[in-house]
Amino acid sequence: MAETRSSRWRRLLVAAGVTGAVAAGAWYGYAWAWPGRANSEEASAASPTAGAEVDRRLNDVLRALPGRPQILGDAALDRCLRMAEFEGADPGPMHCQWQKARYVSFDGNLRETAESWYSALDSQQWAGSPAPLPPDSGYTAERYEYIDAETQDFLIITMVRDSGSLPLLDNEQRMEGFQEYRREHQEFGSRKAAEQALTDGRRIAEITLIRTYYSEGDRPRPPY
Repeated sequence: MAETRSSRWRRLLVAAGVTGAVAAGAWYGYAWAWPGRANSEEASAASPTAGAEVDRRLNDVLRALPGRPQILGDAALDRCLRMAEFEGADPGPMHCQWQKARYVSFDGNLRETAESWYSALDSQQWAGSPAPLPPDSGYTAERYEYIDAETQDFLIITMVRDSGSLPLLDNEQRMEGFQEYRREHQEFGSRKAAEQALTDGRRIAEITLIRTYYSEGDRPRPPY
């Protein structure tokens, strides 16, 4: 018996529904694979030790700085990153980082303090260089980046002299072209204390240390 037009239409609708369900299932599984990988047993096992080591190194850095900077607070970010998909290509391998910061207030000229801190850190095996902000950014700040060649730890020190530049201090280095999944996030909770310190004529610095503690492929090297 010849297939009627209505039966052919029903058959096409069923086929389309099955195809759509398979596609939706594949997309759903793919979407959830990314957070699942970021919370894998391997990454979760490596994170606590790395976090404690970053805290220890940050404390060592603070003890090495002249001028007795006063600690105002801290921030922390445990995140995993991977290169975003591009033109149908698969995403790149994932790596995970701890990114922790100490926020301090200090007296003195930004440039002079930055240079004295540079000298102190240079004696602690940190290789540093200025990382100037774009001249049209509108921010008044000094920024230096340091690398420990042995551990591949990456240290960023940003100093500001006015409240208009406080948005620079967010302890999150943006990486263009990467997808990010935050495993843990703690923001700096003492903005009012920082604003008061600036009002009193002091300066504010964010001292951020980044360590890659897990990677699916070759571990990326700073600067990130």
